[in-house]
Amino acid sequence: MNRFTLSTVGIFASALLATAGVNAVAKEVTPKNMSCQEFIDLNPQTMAPVAFWMLNKDVDFKGGDYVDFNETETTAVPLTLEICKKNPHSPLKDIKDTVKNELKK
Repeated sequence: MNRFTLSTVGIFASALLATAGVNAVAKEVTPKNMSCQEFIDLNPQTMAPVAFWMLNKDVDFKGGDYVDFNETETTAVPLTLEICKKNPHSPLKDIKDTVKNELKK
């Protein structure tokens, strides 16, 4: 594994633990089942790993390519927040295509 992968895994694991720890009493919340309102309520430091997971889940890149984490942090998070504020009850996974289409523009 390269340094990028290891650091990404560490950040993602920290985000999941923080999210799970906060919500363990109420219900199990993972990015897979997260609503837009739950994304909006996240600590801003955990938004980028969740957005990174959402955009790259079930995506196989040819040749070992990857989506740059910095790009996710600087463009996808603000866009995801904007879309989520318009549709707070939508599941986060349902806005994935909308976010990807907007990023392509």
